Amino acid sequence: MVERPASVVKELVENALDAGATQIQVTVKNGGKDLIQVLDNGCGMNETDARFAVERHATSKIYSDEDLFRIGTLGFRGEALASIAAVSRFELLTCPDDQESGTRLLMQGGQLDEIGKVGFPQGTRIKIERLFFNTPARLKFLKTTTTELQRIQQGFTNQALAYPQRQFKLVHNQQLLLSLGPANSLEERIFQLFGEEFRDSLQEVSHRENYLNYQGWLSIPEKIRTSKRWQYLFVNDRPVRCPAVQRAIYQGYGNFLSKSQHPAFFLSLHLDPGELDVNVHPAKTEIRLRNSQVVHAILQDQLSRSFKQQTKLRLFGREGQIPQPIRDPQTELPLANELPLQQQVREQPSVRRVAKERTARTKHNPTFSTTTKNINSEPEATPAATTATSSPKQEEASAKAETIDDPTIVDNLHLWTISTTPTRWQPHGQVLGCYLLATDADGLVLFHSQRVHERLLYERYRSDFLAENIEVSERSTPLLLHLAPQETTLLAGLEALMRQGGFFWEPFGGRTFALQQQPRLLAFSRAEAFLREMLNRSALLRKRSRPDALQQDLWTVLATQAAFSEMQLLTASNQQLLLAQFEQLDLDNRSLDGSPLWFSLPTAELERKFRQRF
Repeated sequence: MVERPASVVKELVENALDAGATQIQVTVKNGGKDLIQVLDNGCGMNETDARFAVERHATSKIYSDEDLFRIGTLGFRGEALASIAAVSRFELLTCPDDQESGTRLLMQGGQLDEIGKVGFPQGTRIKIERLFFNTPARLKFLKTTTTELQRIQQGFTNQALAYPQRQFKLVHNQQLLLSLGPANSLEERIFQLFGEEFRDSLQEVSHRENYLNYQGWLSIPEKIRTSKRWQYLFVNDRPVRCPAVQRAIYQGYGNFLSKSQHPAFFLSLHLDPGELDVNVHPAKTEIRLRNSQVVHAILQDQLSRSFKQQTKLRLFGREGQIPQPIRDPQTELPLANELPLQQQVREQPSVRRVAKERTARTKHNPTFSTTTKNINSEPEATPAATTATSSPKQEEASAKAETIDDPTIVDNLHLWTISTTPTRWQPHGQVLGCYLLATDADGLVLFHSQRVHERLLYERYRSDFLAENIEVSERSTPLLLHLAPQETTLLAGLEALMRQGGFFWEPFGGRTFALQQQPRLLAFSRAEAFLREMLNRSALLRKRSRPDALQQDLWTVLATQAAFSEMQLLTASNQQLLLAQFEQLDLDNRSLDGSPLWFSLPTAELERKFRQRF
């Protein structure tokens, strides 16, 4: 089924794999709109087979009706080449290993223009030019070059993972995007594509029995992600989607998984070909299992056992190993060489301002000054002194709470100069960790302190962005970011926006990039999480055809990553500072996700409650 350039690449690579190719190179131009070329070293075809290959419903992979129920090849319908040739300028060069000369076949719009002998090594090369040239309606609905290339990369990655022993290359606009040599295992292929750090966040799973064999790598329960972008399923070496298998994986994690979490998985299942139907989807991307309940039960049970067993090993070591005593951080100070490197040497930001070049800058907006003014001359109270702990739930919340130890996050509380003495709210401490209790002229007010901080950061970063006046920090040690193939395309699409937002990175070889500069509002320790989330949002918005929303997402994601965490405690003066800035901006009662920032309880309502008799 020819929907877009990615579906053409998928069909041609599948044919190459069915032909036994060990080396496959895909070359595309402008996201596949102008050129798609697939070169392989497979078995090739003679002239007779080449003629039949472009006929509708002509296939060499099905010989009897029984074969339809035991399909062991990726292609089987015999319609891909004919469908592709009907909407493009199509060239086929092929040569089998038992012939000295090859065959060249040229078609345009489904009509055969030329066929003849040609010198060509063993294998096949198919070149597609001007895709959809004769179907303007389909051409019109193609997405941007970046989006189409991203979809090609996603499908290409699927096939490279399904066949790790094969060599794959992807070239776009004469630039080598991906070069994967033969890998000895799926683990090695994951390392090639996603890097060592990502591979180390996975654990191996495997199971063998008569009905079902599987082997793969899934997220360690402690390192589960929040995106579905790293989920790859292969059934009999075919990249597919199967809801029954996905449900089994999620249920296998059990209590390790929350509603907002999605594990990464690279799982390869093998069943008898008669146990599945691969002909249920036009693009052959979904399958139907004959005994899905059996597969579900086996997977869920075995994965659950594996997760529990390996989690115990990671936490307690090998069976019989004596655990080391746990040190009490309140009574024992660590030695200098026991501290993490990030704590031994703290990066000091080199701060400068990214501003729009103007011939004369005479105006200054005092509302968004970075000067800090102390609004509370009293001595700073300790976090414990400002937290209520009169109930078991409050004590539990306080135990989870932490003081702010990152200087960048502390600085982020001083976003504006307070021009007047705050009069509306008076803070009285934090309760249950994340709530700030205050009073005003009408009664009690309970603020969600983290959401208030996020909203303040959002307004500040948005204002600086629109004024092209973002303050940035230079990293003395660049952050190295290793990306998956499709992520490099997403990052390229984000570059202009991110540079305007105060970020700067350079290529560091292969698919690794070095982040050298970032906005001052964002702590160094949170830069990678910010970039990963922006890549996730970019992929989601492009999938929904809403790339224009990326600017809004940039402001939102930076604010959420730059804010202090939900359970962090604030000193008395910082509580006052937070509310004073919120009062000065006169913002509405709406957080970045649309939920409330505060709830109020008027004095009259409070008195009415206490007058009630039961």
